[in-house]
Amino acid sequence: MENPPVEPGHRRFRFTLPVQVFTAVGAVVVALLTTGTVANGALELVHEADEEMIAAEGQLSESMIELRDALWSSRAASLRIDAATRGQAAARIDDLKASFAVFEERLAAFTSDYAETFGEPLPSVDLVQQTWEGYKAAALVDGTAKITSTGATSGTATGGFGVTLDSQLGEFSRFVDQRLEDRLATTAAQAASAQRMFVIITVIGLAGGIAAGVVVARRIRRNSAALKDAIKALADGDLTVEPQVRSRDEMGEMAHLLTQAQSSLRETMAGVVSSAVTVAAAAEELSAANAQVSAGSQETSARAGVVANAADEVNRSVQAVASGAEQMGASIKEISHHANEASRVAAQATSVAESTNEKIGRLGASSQEIGDVIKVISSIAEQTNLLALNATIEAARAGEAGKGFAVVAGEVKDLAQETAKATEEVARRVSAIQEDTGGAVEAIGEISAIVKQINDFQLTIASAVEEQTATTAEMSRGVAEAATGSGDIAGSISSVAQSSIEASTTLEQMGASVAELAELSADLRAKVATFTY
Repeated sequence: MENPPVEPGHRRFRFTLPVQVFTAVGAVVVALLTTGTVANGALELVHEADEEMIAAEGQLSESMIELRDALWSSRAASLRIDAATRGQAAARIDDLKASFAVFEERLAAFTSDYAETFGEPLPSVDLVQQTWEGYKAAALVDGTAKITSTGATSGTATGGFGVTLDSQLGEFSRFVDQRLEDRLATTAAQAASAQRMFVIITVIGLAGGIAAGVVVARRIRRNSAALKDAIKALADGDLTVEPQVRSRDEMGEMAHLLTQAQSSLRETMAGVVSSAVTVAAAAEELSAANAQVSAGSQETSARAGVVANAADEVNRSVQAVASGAEQMGASIKEISHHANEASRVAAQATSVAESTNEKIGRLGASSQEIGDVIKVISSIAEQTNLLALNATIEAARAGEAGKGFAVVAGEVKDLAQETAKATEEVARRVSAIQEDTGGAVEAIGEISAIVKQINDFQLTIASAVEEQTATTAEMSRGVAEAATGSGDIAGSISSVAQSSIEASTTLEQMGASVAELAELSADLRAKVATFTY
């Protein structure tokens, strides 16, 4: 019988395994948390009470000590009046009154600390006040008697009051100790109550957790046993045993899914048997068709081998042509390089010739300027010669007195004549330089014209070589493409031949696979027959 489906979106609550386990564990956890909270609260109360008690005990003890010190200080001040002289008695009485104020202040502080600590007034404080008033009156009476020398000593008047006050302060200490003991007992009672609550909650939580765990364990064991029986039957090949699980948890979902799987397997088994019969029939037909295709593939492989050999021969021829085209292209590139280099050298020679022609032109101009300077020097030499001649004439006129001047004038005249001769020689040589410069300028001009013609020829050659280079490159590219194409054709034909061979091999393998498929189909039908569905 098929289980009712347990869908995730169902309206009813799904008590899943995690929820069941968490419920059992949660009961224990809640109990422990509650116990921990209660115990922690109790411990905090005890801790706070202890701290308050310690602080109160310390504060009240300190106040009591200060109060007793104030009482003994006052009694000591009263006794000092007895030891004072008549003149010192007034000052000692002032000290006594000051000690009264200190005691009253300490008593008020102790009373306030007690009320603040225990929340109630200090017992017998009125009785202490009455005793204190009597003590003050007696002490003042004794002090006045000391001044007038008519009364008894302070010790005889105040001694009884001092002992009474000391006894009453002792009662205060006992009050404080009793109240602290009462508070300690209250704290202990609270701690004991918290401990009892801790034990009760722990026991309840553990009992609830154990009960929930037992319920969950029984349900899981019952459902898992049903699933185990169905799965064992499935392992034995029986698909008719369905798990009987009704819980709305993961076990119920697994049972529902297992039931669906069994149903699907039953349908699958029926389909497998039908398909196995169909596959066996198709395998026989495929085996016959495979034999025909294998024969055609072998014939195609033989023809493709012949075409591949022819394509290889064409490819080798095209490769040879491509190699020759590449060599011719390399030679033309070398010629183009040399032509461009010659054109560059010719252009450089033209530039140098023009520069030289310009420099020689400047040399001619410079020689012309030198000629002008020589003319000036010649004119100066002629004038100097005339001046020397005039000086000689004047020296002759002067007679004996002008002999020295005549000698100098003669030397100047000789120097002027030598200068004129040298100037004529320089002018002659400068004229020769100018004539040679003119010839050089004409020769360099002719050289420049020839170099320009050479440069023009080189440019023409370079242009032609570049055109030939482009043509050769295009031819090489075409041949290379042809070689590549022929290689691709040869490769494709080879691939076709190889594919035909591989196809033949594959067809042979397919034939074996078809035979194996037929065997597997028969084996599958035999194995499916072992299942009950």
